[in-house]
Amino acid sequence: MSRKRYYLQDLPTPLTSFTGVRSCTTAEKFELAVQVCLSCGHEYESDSVVTCPVCASKLTYSEDSFLPDTKKATFSIVGEATANPLDLGLVPTLLDKISSYSLPVRTAKERAVAKTNWQAPLFNVLRKHRDFAPAMLHSFISICDKRSYFEALQSVESASARLTELGHNATMAEGDIKDLAKEKAQQLTKQLATVDDDAERFRLAERSLSFLGLSFDAATVKRKQEAGELFSMVNRAADEYWLRRQLRRRFAQSVEHVARDLALVQKHKQVYCSDFSVNRYRARTEDNRAALENTVAYDEDDASNVFSLAELSDKSVSNVDNRNAEMFIRLKGFEAVSQSLGHSAIFTTVTAPSRFHSVANRVTNKKWLAAGKPTPVQANDYLVEVWTALRKSLDKKKIKIYGMRVVEPHHDGTPHHHQLIFGLPTDLAFVKKELKRLALLDSPNEKGAKEHRFKCEDIDPNYTKKDGSKGSAVGYIAKYISKSTDGKHIEKDLTTDADAAKSAERIVTWARIENIRQFQFFGGPSVTVWREMRRLKDEIQEGDAVFNNLEGTEHYLLEKVRKSADEGDWAAFCIAMGGVFVKRTDQTVRTHYAVPAVVEKLFESHEYATTRFGDKANARINGILFQGVFKATRFKNWVVMNKEAYIRGQKKVMSGVVDIFDVLEREKEYERMAEQQYQEYENHMFECEEMQALLFEASAWRGSEATDVMTH
Repeated sequence: MSRKRYYLQDLPTPLTSFTGVRSCTTAEKFELAVQVCLSCGHEYESDSVVTCPVCASKLTYSEDSFLPDTKKATFSIVGEATANPLDLGLVPTLLDKISSYSLPVRTAKERAVAKTNWQAPLFNVLRKHRDFAPAMLHSFISICDKRSYFEALQSVESASARLTELGHNATMAEGDIKDLAKEKAQQLTKQLATVDDDAERFRLAERSLSFLGLSFDAATVKRKQEAGELFSMVNRAADEYWLRRQLRRRFAQSVEHVARDLALVQKHKQVYCSDFSVNRYRARTEDNRAALENTVAYDEDDASNVFSLAELSDKSVSNVDNRNAEMFIRLKGFEAVSQSLGHSAIFTTVTAPSRFHSVANRVTNKKWLAAGKPTPVQANDYLVEVWTALRKSLDKKKIKIYGMRVVEPHHDGTPHHHQLIFGLPTDLAFVKKELKRLALLDSPNEKGAKEHRFKCEDIDPNYTKKDGSKGSAVGYIAKYISKSTDGKHIEKDLTTDADAAKSAERIVTWARIENIRQFQFFGGPSVTVWREMRRLKDEIQEGDAVFNNLEGTEHYLLEKVRKSADEGDWAAFCIAMGGVFVKRTDQTVRTHYAVPAVVEKLFESHEYATTRFGDKANARINGILFQGVFKATRFKNWVVMNKEAYIRGQKKVMSGVVDIFDVLEREKEYERMAEQQYQEYENHMFECEEMQALLFEASAWRGSEATDVMTH
């Protein structure tokens, strides 16, 4: 039988489904010591090697395995595994790594420590953090080799303390996060059951979140207070699914920040973000895909019109290929517009000051430590402030620009910004000068500031490359888009010399964890209108009843907007919408938003649909507005449910159908149904005619009243 090496992963995940013989060799007798089960993660005390009292596994280890007079513990599995492959990546066994490490002896203190069970304190710290433990051990060894055992141990102990602050381990498994969220939600629900005062209920919710290291967004709380919907925030705090998402995000950020503390995130170790985060994100992505495939959306009026959410996701801009295609179409459109208008283009890069960078020359940056260890989010906020200051300066000068901004991480996870900017040549000269000034306002005299904080390249469309192709503004930014999404069309990442696809996965993981927006267009018309107009496949005719009050030129203009969107011509769309500098309020076509409720409900009761937390639902797009006239682009009401439940429901609907039809026919029920339906149809047509009279006979109304009716 082949012999497989055992690798430690997330301990709470049961590993007892392996077949074959497990062997464990260690000291037969020792004093009472903590034992850890490698199969289920259970910890217990014993004075000898015994099976786990929870899962009966014999695969255990203890800190006493490191005693100098004890045989080195070895763990192996004989036979083939019947369990699923380890999803979170294979990592070296902690025990083997610690046991095989030779402690450097450079001082009298280290010589004294080397004669003791020095591995035990390290082991006790690392075993709490499961699949993040190997990264912590790697940091310990690196610091111990270069500095001292005591500094290395203090480093991992500090990291462990930060990971377990507030009494919860940020490296806990997904199942543990679900259990924690459920427990805290139930506790808060019980507390709220005895309280009626809204202010007190909100205080209890805030207090409950604070114990988890969470809090409500201040701006959101203010908005809900003004709307009289503060109760919805309480409902969120008592919802286990909402809590689960918040905890998952907070724990992921905590682990990533600790990885930066340990100098693990850098070019020569784990570039852009930690391996732990990449593995967790990969597993989460697979789980999400499975959930999408097992969930369907069907038309409320036609249950046979059904799609899985995975199919719908693949057709939308959430699909990376579709999103990239749309971004490149818009960029090429901007470039075409700039050439037709005689505009120029520049490509700029703005980097944050040294104090935001965690690593300098392969070691922890002292300026970063002195600044209180700024996070990537804080660095990004600084860069956004620089960009906002530029926009304010341009507004004062009445200068208009358009283009795209890309946020990309340095090798240590610190973001920097790239901007592709189009505009008049004279305006771009001011943009370069002003953006450089703003980028160097903060600590301008630090080493390397003038060389690295601001860079700018003028883009010459007439420049001919070695391969004979012309210089392109889109070409300057294309590699950054690909590098930050899927790595396609790029052989390798020039920063790390690694495979571009692997680097892209790490960059996307970094952006998701830090909740940083990677791409943002500025200037130009609304992309939402672009997407909605692409839903209108049929030509808009002058005889269209919805637009019968429009003139021929207005019909032509609207059709021009629709056709350019349908053909994917962003340049033509920009021109038809009023140009790249048009204000949202001056655009030819504007998006119409409506609350997620049927039109009949709005007309009858003026009520609005609510979220499951009780507050008013966010506006949802259902059409477009042109010259005050509304045109629907979304006609179906979709219901989302579990795929298995949908199939069971369909089978239940069809069961016994033949028998029912036979009974109805015998009782001549069909005739009565036909008469009833015809009467309902006549009533419906009468109501429709009255509604059309209200909507389109604008002369019967005065001023804003007519506009309001037509809008609805």
